[in-house]
Amino acid sequence: MKTKLFLTALMATLLAGCTMSMGPRVAQINANGAIKWGSGEIEPMHISTTGSTLTFQGDSNFLNRSSIVIFSRIESDKNNDCELYYAESENRSRMEICPSGEVTLFSEGKIINVGRLLRYEEVY
Repeated sequence: MKTKLFLTALMATLLAGCTMSMGPRVAQINANGAIKWGSGEIEPMHISTTGSTLTFQGDSNFLNRSSIVIFSRIESDKNNDCELYYAESENRSRMEICPSGEVTLFSEGKIINVGRLLRYEEVY
């Protein structure tokens, strides 16, 4: 009887530990750059080798999303030397990145944040 009670308590403890450790999963990215917003907040991102996509981690604060956010470059639209990107998940959000590193985030045509592009050097 004591053995059954002990095994039941042990199983309950193990199951409770397993369920407590299974929190919401957040996608991880291999950040090779970031945006430092005017507020001082740094938003890590992965810049594709061609520079055509920018991938932000799931817990990204600047778009209040809970999944990965991907911005794709609009190949046919250049404003001076700056490149324009759109959020694939939400077409109302756009990001402009200039060669100087200046970043401007737009939502529905209005500026909602400004910052500076940071590129991390790869260490081999």
